[in-house]
Amino acid sequence: MSDAALSAPLRLGIDLGTSAVKIVAIDAAGATIGAGAGDFPTHGTLARQAEQAPTDWLAAIAQAMRLLDVAVAGALGPAWTRRVAAIGLTGQLPTLVCLSGDAPLAPAITWKDGRADAWAAARIDAATRARMYACTGMPIDARYLAPMLQFHFAARVAAIDTVLSAKDYLLFVLTGLRSTEPSTAAGYGVYDLHAGDYDRALCEFWSLPHALLPRIRAANSLAGPLSAAGAALLGLPPGIPVSTGAADSVCAAYAMAGLDERLVSISFGSSAVVLRAGRDRRLDPAARFLLTPHAVDGWYGREMDLLATGSGYRWLSGLFGWRGAEIDACAADSPAGARGLIFPPYLAGGEQGALWNPHLQGALLGLTLSHARCDVARAYLEGVCYELRRCVEVLAEASRVESVRVSGNIVESPGSLQMLADVLDRPVAAVRGSSPAALGAALLAGGVTEGAGVRENLAAPAPPVAPNPAAARLYADLYERYLVRAAQCC
Repeated sequence: MSDAALSAPLRLGIDLGTSAVKIVAIDAAGATIGAGAGDFPTHGTLARQAEQAPTDWLAAIAQAMRLLDVAVAGALGPAWTRRVAAIGLTGQLPTLVCLSGDAPLAPAITWKDGRADAWAAARIDAATRARMYACTGMPIDARYLAPMLQFHFAARVAAIDTVLSAKDYLLFVLTGLRSTEPSTAAGYGVYDLHAGDYDRALCEFWSLPHALLPRIRAANSLAGPLSAAGAALLGLPPGIPVSTGAADSVCAAYAMAGLDERLVSISFGSSAVVLRAGRDRRLDPAARFLLTPHAVDGWYGREMDLLATGSGYRWLSGLFGWRGAEIDACAADSPAGARGLIFPPYLAGGEQGALWNPHLQGALLGLTLSHARCDVARAYLEGVCYELRRCVEVLAEASRVESVRVSGNIVESPGSLQMLADVLDRPVAAVRGSSPAALGAALLAGGVTEGAGVRENLAAPAPPVAPNPAAARLYADLYERYLVRAAQCC
C-alpha cells in the first residue's frame, strides 16, 4: 500500500439498524477498508410490543467499533483512528426515544411495535388521512413518532424534554446536540414536506408540544464535533466532524443506486425497503408510497416498505430448523408456483408496501397433505417477490423502471435472485456489503468536510441477473392468481 494511501483521510458510517449496529470505514475513493457489527435484543412481553433499550444500542456500538478497529488496524496500522475525517449516521426509522434531561425516560418504542395500530386507525378517517398525506407525503399510521408519543406517553409528556428518533438519539450521544434532518423528520409524522418544517396543526392533532421537537438541519450537513463522551464511546479522538446523517432507507438507496431515476433499489433487512429517486415532489393519488426527502437536498425518494420480509424469513427458518440460506436451497426443490401453494407474507400483523392495511395477516392458501416443506419455503419467497412486484409496478407508473438493485441475504442465493428477476420481469443486480445504509452514510459524510455537493463513489453491483423469458411469462400468470387469492382471504 502506498504512503499516500496510508495517510489519506477516512470516513465512518454508523447504521443503528433494527437488530444490529453496523459500522464501516471507507477511504477517499469510497472503498470499504473494514467493517464491524454488534447485535442487540428487542423486548416484548405484551402482544405486538417491540421495545429496545438505548443502553443496548450503545453497547452494540462499542462492540462494533472494537471489531472495526481489529479489521482496519490490520490493514492500516493502529494509528488509523487519527485519520478519521468525518462520521456519517443513519438508523432505523421511525423509532421513538423520549429524553428526560440527558437520559431516555423509558425504553425506545420501535417501528415494529403495533400496540397503537387500532387506536390510531380509529382516529384517522379517510379525509384526515388524505390531508395528512398531502402535507407530509406519509400515509400516517400508528408507527410514526407523533402517534407513538400520544399513545404511550400521554400521561408523562410533562417529564419529556425532547422527542428523538433512533438516529437522532445517536447524534445526541455523539455530539450533545438535539437535531434531525428532513428524511428522519418525515418519520415524526408532523413534517410538512412542502414547507420543510414541522406543521403546528399536526402537532396539535397528536398533542405533541412543538417545543419537544429537535431542530431540523440540512441532510448530511455538519451537526457538530464529536464530543468527549462520544469519542470515549467510539474510541476516536474528539472533535471529528459528525454529519446529521439521513434515514436508513435513503442512505442505503443512495449507496446502491445513487440518484439514478431509472433504477429501483430494494434493501432486504428485517423489512424490505423499495425506493426510487426523483427530483419532482409528486405524491401518489392513492397514497400507496411515501414521498421521503432523499439524502441529497432537492431529491425525493418514492418509498414502499414491506414490514416482515427478513423477520419472516428468520421466523420460517427457525420453524423448520433451517440455518443460513437453507430456506432458499429448500425452495429450489419446489417448482415455480409451489405446486399450487400461496403464502401472502403479512406476518408482522398488517402490511405497508402498496397496501397500507394494518389488519392483514399471513396465510397458507391451498395447503394439502401432498405439500412438503420445500413448497412452503418457495411459496413464502414467491409471496415476498409478488409483493415486491406490486410495489415496483406502482413506482413504474410514472416512467419505466429499467432495472433493480438489491442488497441483503438474497444476494447470496443465485436461485432466489433469479426468482426475483423472473417475477419482476426486470434485470436484478446484487450489491454486496455488510450494510449499504452504513456505506451510504459514510459516502454522504464527505459533504461535511468537502463542502456542498456529493461525490458518487457508489457500491458497485454485480452483473445483473436477467429474467428468463419463459419463467417470466409463467410468473405473470401466477402473479395475477396471487393477487386474486390474497385479496379474498386476507
